Amino acid sequence: MNRAVPWSEAALVAVACWVVSVLGYGVLAVLDEPRLPVAPLIGMGLVQWFWARHRFWQAAVAAGLAGAVVLFGLVDALRPGMDRYVADALATGAAATVALVIFTLVGRGTGHRRDAAH
Repeated sequence: MNRAVPWSEAALVAVACWVVSVLGYGVLAVLDEPRLPVAPLIGMGLVQWFWARHRFWQAAVAAGLAGAVVLFGLVDALRPGMDRYVADALATGAAATVALVIFTLVGRGTGHRRDAAH
């Protein structure tokens, strides 16, 4: 449970986040429902992944903060020039990717163990 995240696993989780983001916002665009965000669904998925596989709190806090900054910053930057659904999908996917990179780097940078003994 307490083990460093391999880059291959981080990449797989990032791809899953992008798929959920694009499909989720695509469905919302078809339904014309701009009030329902997909970001909390992706966030809950990342928390479940963290809780089940990689309980490393310092990395989680750093990733959560970085992801939130990227999400809100990109939403503000992209919405004026793009369709709301496209901007939100891009911002959500990018935020999840940044959060996963930060989580992986902090976990590895602090020497977090690679084994699953604990």
